[in-house]
Amino acid sequence: MKKLIFLISVLNLCNFNALLSQTLVESADGITVEIRSTEKIITIGGSITETVYALGFGDNVIATDQSSTFPPRVFSLPRVPYVRNLSSEGILSLGSTLIFSSDEANPKSAIEQIRDAGTPVLLVEDKESLQGVIDKIEKIAKALGAENRAENIIQDNKAYYNRADSLVQHLNEKPKVLFILAVRGTSSFMVAGDNTGAQKMIELAGGINAFKSFEGYKNVSNESIMAENPDYILVMETRSSEITNGLNTTPGINSINAVENNKIISMDGNYLLGFGPRFGNAILDLIQFLHPQIEI
Repeated sequence: MKKLIFLISVLNLCNFNALLSQTLVESADGITVEIRSTEKIITIGGSITETVYALGFGDNVIATDQSSTFPPRVFSLPRVPYVRNLSSEGILSLGSTLIFSSDEANPKSAIEQIRDAGTPVLLVEDKESLQGVIDKIEKIAKALGAENRAENIIQDNKAYYNRADSLVQHLNEKPKVLFILAVRGTSSFMVAGDNTGAQKMIELAGGINAFKSFEGYKNVSNESIMAENPDYILVMETRSSEITNGLNTTPGINSINAVENNKIISMDGNYLLGFGPRFGNAILDLIQFLHPQIEI
């Protein structure tokens, strides 16, 4: 009888310790998510995917969404729909044990359906700042039990950020930079205004965003672009050819300083605007483009 009581006590203690060792992480939507297994991970959102890989869990990733482009090995994995156009059926069919997603994921009903089916979904906030990058890395690292590796990544980003800030503080001049997100047809350009990731990266790299009179991304007139006459034009690699062609073939636009002087900068979209684990490197690279005289 004593042995039985002892065995029951041991089992109860084990169950108690198991409860204590559960990883509970608060999702960006306020829901506490219990992390039961990291064996089969789906990542949704480019910087989310990058962070999981940077933390050493790339081998556990079984699928990513269409916005994930780094590291290149993600292209060999199954792809779920784009982060803002999710479908619960396709995601659930993959049998994941954990899903990390940007909090920009939509529709929200798909997230609810996945959770209702028993798969933990941790939404991670996308904030376009150094602190946002740190928070993102720490949140994912806690879920993965990778806090030590996260600290190394965070310290590297802080060092690169501080280096960039020091370089920018000593600039005598700051070039005007126009970020073009897309071209409509051949001559209508969608550009970055205030309170955008592009504007923040331009300013962190010692540039002046060409448009500050509006927030977000919007189409502007060719006359407005000509009036601003930017020194540089910044675009994403995936749209570089069509945007460059539009710039060179649109009367008036093809005579602004950036186009005439061939100062069109093309960078990987997730690298430039992802605010992920390569954030600090991206700032320094953009500084080098905008200020080629500087030794990084």
